[in-house]
Amino acid sequence: MSQCLLAAPCHSPRDSGGDCRTDDVFDFIVVGGGTAGAVVASRLSEISSWNVLLLEAGADKTMSAAVPALYLNLQKTGMDWELETQRDEGMYNGLTGRVNRWPRGKVLGGTSAINAMIYIRGGKRDYDNWAADGNAGWSYEDVLPLFKKSEDMRDMSVVHSETFCKYHSRGGPLTVSRFGSDEPIIKVIQDAGMELGYASNFDMNSVGKTGFTSPSQGGIKVGERFDTADAFLSPARHRKNLFVIKHALVTKIHISPKNKRAFAVSYLWKQEKIERTLRASREIIVCAGTVGSAKLLMLSGIGPKHTLEDVGIDVIQELKVGRNLQDHVMFFGAPITLSPVKHTGVELLEEMDSAYEYLTRRTGPLATIGVSELVGFVSTTDEDIPDLQLSFENYMDLNSKWDLLLPIVVLVQPKSRGTIKLKSCNPSDPPLIRPEYMTEPQDLETMLQGIRWLERLVKTEAMSAFDANIRRMNFPGCCNLEFDSDAYWACAISHLSGTFFDPVGTCRMGPRSDPTAVVDQCLKVHNVKGLRVADASIMPTIVTGNTYAACVMIGEKVSELIKIQWLGQKCHSSTMKQRFDNAVRLPYTPSTEGH
Repeated sequence: MSQCLLAAPCHSPRDSGGDCRTDDVFDFIVVGGGTAGAVVASRLSEISSWNVLLLEAGADKTMSAAVPALYLNLQKTGMDWELETQRDEGMYNGLTGRVNRWPRGKVLGGTSAINAMIYIRGGKRDYDNWAADGNAGWSYEDVLPLFKKSEDMRDMSVVHSETFCKYHSRGGPLTVSRFGSDEPIIKVIQDAGMELGYASNFDMNSVGKTGFTSPSQGGIKVGERFDTADAFLSPARHRKNLFVIKHALVTKIHISPKNKRAFAVSYLWKQEKIERTLRASREIIVCAGTVGSAKLLMLSGIGPKHTLEDVGIDVIQELKVGRNLQDHVMFFGAPITLSPVKHTGVELLEEMDSAYEYLTRRTGPLATIGVSELVGFVSTTDEDIPDLQLSFENYMDLNSKWDLLLPIVVLVQPKSRGTIKLKSCNPSDPPLIRPEYMTEPQDLETMLQGIRWLERLVKTEAMSAFDANIRRMNFPGCCNLEFDSDAYWACAISHLSGTFFDPVGTCRMGPRSDPTAVVDQCLKVHNVKGLRVADASIMPTIVTGNTYAACVMIGEKVSELIKIQWLGQKCHSSTMKQRFDNAVRLPYTPSTEGH
């Protein structure tokens, strides 16, 4: 019975795919029931007089998706789009097939249903810079109430703290709590970080910038994954004005060439070969993700002129869709060997005990993500602003001599920019994704600085107590290079670097005067009526940290903007309402504050 309660289908909205007819008209159509789309569909359906349709290419998550420790096993399953990038010159030499795979959620809840669940909002400067670039209403002061609106913080040490409580709230749909791994190596790494001047950071979503946090905050509720489908769609599943069609691959947004108004969407349902089309009387909101939203806009005639014409698509509105692609790139080719921190052999009986403990009490190793819950932010400059994120994986018993700790160095503010283009006009074809990692020299330099920081880490007393050493890996083409030289590490980076699963930016937000912008500060597509984009693709620059929390905030933001436009409804505070009004009505005066 306990097992059956994992991701129970009765908690999911019913599939309305067999009920909808081509003459049905909805007030709003939301494309994509992922991290942001689930938020938007739920919030809009709070208005009982609005009929809201949510189209999702996937369906419900599996039971294993609810178990935190199994998150990596969800890649290359039916819940994953299984995207692959194009080959960047000189990169991915050590990856299987020289392929950089991009796991993206094809399921209600989207990538929030298959990710590591870590909840990090990003830094104050991230959002202040968005506002300073001409996006009024997106400063940190503006978006903090939106983060709090979603949140139901279950960590009482945060809630009752005078310092941290003002950054958090209780009672929102999205449960946020702390992981609870008891891996002893976490304490060792934290102690080593403190020796280097990086104190333990109690709450990365408050005033903290650099430092190590464990246990970190995550989308966890009573030992189970709690994604945005759980948080926003499940409570709304009985609303008579919310319709959800699963297994619906949206193929096109219909836009009137005469007045450039989006009025309908076409989609393929399940195994059908003939498209269905449904109309929206008010707006269509695209929440298909950094890859999916860019692809759908281009399939619909919105994008770079030459890119669309190359695949035979008529251009309705020329915009820089698919440009400005950014991703947190990680390097994992500097393994650290350790003398055993504890007895690491795991017997079958222990595994069975862990499974029994989880199924009966939702506790134990399966309720955590292990050493991966330890998150560190460090700076390679003198500023207290992080440019690197550190995560760790612990692979025990890989040989008879040592335990192995795999540090993951992540560029959180990459300078390189990539592109997404259409392969063809066939909606079933995956797009051509070219991340262009490390094309800017500063990115390689920052990554090298991150490796040097790891070398300092292993020399601390805390790590030296376990004979910590960074070990050489003999990559083809690197064997003749001196170990620990910049040339060796640059070669290693070309072998073992890839995505940290946070692509953003392909439908960049910016004012009409910005030639690279696709949507405005209200997330309306420039020069197209009745069409918005609301997901990670709208980020002008990537946030400092995992993008999950920011996507939830974007869903909250666009929902309030829509309610203000169509209802004149007040936001969650009068000051926020004034800021939204200013964003729409007043000319923007750029500010240098926050740069």
